[in-house]
Amino acid sequence: MAAPEPDVLLDGSHDAPPAVTARGVRVRLGGHEVLHGVDLDAFPGEAVAIMGGNGSGKSTLVRAVVGALPASGGSIEIFGARRARSVASRIGYVPQRASAGGGVTATAREVVQSGLLGASQLRLPRDSKERAMRALDELGVADLARRDVASLSGGQQQRVLIARALVREPDLLILDEPMAGVDVPSQEALATALTARRDAGASIIVVLHELGLLGPLVHHAVVLDQGCVTHIGEPPRALGLHALPGHDHEHPHADAAEPDGSTFAWEVRP
Repeated sequence: MAAPEPDVLLDGSHDAPPAVTARGVRVRLGGHEVLHGVDLDAFPGEAVAIMGGNGSGKSTLVRAVVGALPASGGSIEIFGARRARSVASRIGYVPQRASAGGGVTATAREVVQSGLLGASQLRLPRDSKERAMRALDELGVADLARRDVASLSGGQQQRVLIARALVREPDLLILDEPMAGVDVPSQEALATALTARRDAGASIIVVLHELGLLGPLVHHAVVLDQGCVTHIGEPPRALGLHALPGHDHEHPHADAAEPDGSTFAWEVRP
């Protein structure tokens, strides 16, 4: 089933202001420029895929959008604001998974509840438990609410992390490789949850190697190669992962915990 079109006027323009407008974005890391003038637009009710091979600049782009990396050139506006922090309550960001540090012990529900905290929200709201349970249920893992996240498998941890971003019901949701290394049921649950949020009017930006089960969700793709935009438009469904530059033949695999048993990634707040 194809993704429904966002609200577009007859002249091709949108009838709502963009959630994200990026123009000529440049980013330097370690003295080298890794993004070379990238443009990006995301509108309400629209899902945009950022695609490309390893090292193409996908993660660098979304980290620049949320303010986790400074742009050395160009401009980025989120809901008309130049600083992501000023609209942080409207953004849900899920970075690539990484090992949890510091020996933090928390249940899945507590991790999701923490998504309701922020610079202007230092105490959990009274309904935080109920909201956390709804978000976990949306990802199909409500039964794991009392489990320590360190005991969960990789796919389960990823669903908890995404529930943490969804619990605030953000207007803009940015996910970096959410499908990598998780099982098919986790991918299906994520696709269902993201489709519901998009249909409710949220803007979604998702970094992907290949469309997979998120294909029906995506309206258009921005393809990067060595920090440059090589394509904006119809997602390259027919090309798939193998045709993208830098493909290293890594594929999603069966749901399993990492060797060290601690793959949970905390949300990086803009």
